[in-house]
Amino acid sequence: MGKHQKTIESLESILNARSVAVVGASNEPHKFGYMTLDSILRGGYEGKLYAVNPKGGKILGRKAYPSLSEVPGTIDVVIIVVPAKLVPTVLRDAAAKGAKGAIIQSAGFREAGRLDLEEEILAISREYGIRLMGPNIQGINYLPNRLCAMFFPVIKTKGPLAIVSQSGSVTAALSEWAERDGLGISAAINLGNQVDLCEADYIDFFTEDDNTNVIVMYLEGIRDGGRFLAALERASCKKPVAVLKSGRTDAGAKSAASHTGSMAGSYEVFCAACRQYGAVVMDDLMTLYDVAKALAGLKTPKGKRLVTISTSGGAGTLSSDEAESRDLNVPPLPVELKDELGRLDLSPLAHISNPLDLAGITADHFLQASRLVDHHDAADIILISFADPVVGGIKVIKTLKTDIKASLAVSYMGGGEEEIKGGLEIQKIGVPVFPTPERAIRGIAAAVQYARYLQTKKQGPSEIFSTDKEKWDYADKDQRFILEPEAIGYLSDYYIPYPDHGVAHSTEEAVEIADRLGYPVVIKVVSPDTPHKTDVKGVVVGLQSSDEVKDCFNQIHEDVKRAVPSASIEGILVCKQAPEGLDVIVGALYDPIFGPITMFGLGGIFTEVLRDVIFRVAPLRRHDAEEMVSEIKGYPLLKGVRGQPKYDTERLIELLMSISRMAIDRPEIKELDLNPVRLFENGLMALDIRLLKREASK
Repeated sequence: MGKHQKTIESLESILNARSVAVVGASNEPHKFGYMTLDSILRGGYEGKLYAVNPKGGKILGRKAYPSLSEVPGTIDVVIIVVPAKLVPTVLRDAAAKGAKGAIIQSAGFREAGRLDLEEEILAISREYGIRLMGPNIQGINYLPNRLCAMFFPVIKTKGPLAIVSQSGSVTAALSEWAERDGLGISAAINLGNQVDLCEADYIDFFTEDDNTNVIVMYLEGIRDGGRFLAALERASCKKPVAVLKSGRTDAGAKSAASHTGSMAGSYEVFCAACRQYGAVVMDDLMTLYDVAKALAGLKTPKGKRLVTISTSGGAGTLSSDEAESRDLNVPPLPVELKDELGRLDLSPLAHISNPLDLAGITADHFLQASRLVDHHDAADIILISFADPVVGGIKVIKTLKTDIKASLAVSYMGGGEEEIKGGLEIQKIGVPVFPTPERAIRGIAAAVQYARYLQTKKQGPSEIFSTDKEKWDYADKDQRFILEPEAIGYLSDYYIPYPDHGVAHSTEEAVEIADRLGYPVVIKVVSPDTPHKTDVKGVVVGLQSSDEVKDCFNQIHEDVKRAVPSASIEGILVCKQAPEGLDVIVGALYDPIFGPITMFGLGGIFTEVLRDVIFRVAPLRRHDAEEMVSEIKGYPLLKGVRGQPKYDTERLIELLMSISRMAIDRPEIKELDLNPVRLFENGLMALDIRLLKREASK
């Protein structure tokens, strides 16, 4: 049995506990020990429930036991709400009572500078085999067992969403929104310090949980990148995972050695890794909820063609604008379909196009129009936009849910109390309802993205990076910039072309090399102190004669010394100048969470200013490399625009896969830039390389 399977069984025994003790239960309503016990009671828990308080007596009408040892029989799970210093003792007492798990709400551990206490409770966990949730958590709620073991809120509406969050407030907000909308949740898990059980474990559990259709996550950080991605991929093959990560403005660690390092903030890399392994990643909390709702209720779209049918031209336009920005297709209606729609008894103000503005509030028109759109296979997704109250609209949606092949979603706005009532009724029948067209489109786009991911899984599972101690134990403090002539050797091992070149230590050598290569040539300074050569005037291009080479050889020395007086100049690299083409940047770096990362973007201003770059975790599958190429905003330039040539994207895809493999094979690489790589109609060539190398730890 695999380790993750054993963890699933441990969580199964905790969440489905038949006997629970609240240690630290209190009679004072403002204390968490009172609030938690009260939540369990109001949540309808049907197992054995014990209150433990040294004073004994009664709490919320139940007998309070002075200690765990005095509770009769065995206990499956203890919920701990006592000062942090007392938690180790409670855990030992719980183990003596046969407990398999502990939900530790108590704070005062690592977050308060008491790492020693965390280490102690982890040691107890391993010694006695008692699994820990927390510490420092709001609690958990597992609706199939009616176990609402958290301060608040008490959510009793059972539904498809499993919420896993590092914020108690986010846990509560998502849970309450789902209950308000009649959607409901299967579970809510607050992560806290994750001393034992962590986010990857919960992903694995909810992947196998028949009560859960969608896993919704708010994360601030993760414990183990490889383990997290492996769990994410296992989950995404079976059910959708929607993720929001905080820290978008944290640019992460910067290095002067490469553009790759300066652009790869922790947020960018995290989001890219999640998308690569199947998660749908959102930028804000409300959109996370909308996406979860869509993933839970929307039939998996077969494509990205959207038709909006609305009572309002404005609502239709809003949905079309948002759809285009989310890479959905809003196709024109086929002529035959328009003819048939024209024969319906629609309002004279109706506008027969996509979006389809019915300009009226007759429910039967929605039914007829939707059926015709579906009959003509004009859409993969139909969005019904009730921008006004539509009498009989709920009945229409119920009928369409079973009648049409296309995926179905509803935007319901502008209807006051009717909107609220109607939205709840529609949500109860399993069709996702959104308060605005834009929010509906964001949810739909996420469902399309997930459907596309499922198609890519036909290529087989990914190769997950593993943090092998011996292979990856390198010291970042012992890192050095590798000179370009040496770094070029890394490229030749992976058959990556670089211009013919030579290293000169005198003007005579420089001229001899240039004459042998043929003009024009490029000359570049070779110095460990100037990783960005152009910043110190250390590069000159387009030299056409030996006289120009002589002059520039001496000028480079003067310019570099003027810019960096202490620079050590170890030679001048003379290269055959490449033909014109399109410049891109390809890079790699070692990320402390996910390991080797590959980066791609357009060169020049696109790299420096627009940050039009894409990241993926190495090693890449071919599909990953194809996505990297097509996802950048400048992709049309690669395919040729306004008479410009098409560039060799096939060779570019192969290069990305080679660089990703190099990053795996060469664990000493901290950061690598090929900037620029020049693309041609046939082939490509790396024109510059910057390499930051780590030394192995002693």
